[in-house]
Amino acid sequence: MIETETAAVEVGPIAASEVGGAEVHLRKSAVGIVRAETVDVSQAGVGLVLAGGDVALSQAGGRTMVAGGDVTVTRGGGGMLLAGGNASISRGGVGSMIALGEVNLERSGIGIALAGEVEAGQGAIVGFAIAPRVEIDAGGRLIIGLREAAVAGAIGGLVFGVLMRLLRRR
Repeated sequence: MIETETAAVEVGPIAASEVGGAEVHLRKSAVGIVRAETVDVSQAGVGLVLAGGDVALSQAGGRTMVAGGDVTVTRGGGGMLLAGGNASISRGGVGSMIALGEVNLERSGIGIALAGEVEAGQGAIVGFAIAPRVEIDAGGRLIIGLREAAVAGAIGGLVFGVLMRLLRRR
């Protein structure tokens, strides 16, 4: 494991299984696990990020990212992102996102978003959003929202109930 006691760790280009420190900056690297207070990843790939504070990805990708603070993705993507604060994705994509704050998307895509608020701007696509407030700007698209899911569940339950009643009569 690469670890240091200094305030900032500049890593790159390198391939490592684990990197740790107070503040980690990855450049043109491939790392399995990153543990730090703040993490900045640029033109690199990571498997798992565990950060107490903010995480920023720029032209980079990561499988799973857990941040106690905000998560910012610019021209990159990830599998699963968990943010203790807000999250913003610009020209990127994420499979699923859970944020305690709000999620903002610009020219991006997200499969599932669970947040306090979801805002999809120009060119953004949200597959499924679970949030008290979902705002889709002109040019953005929501495939399934909470209302659509509730209606589909009610219709499915009604159809299932009718089918079961018909089958019991036979």
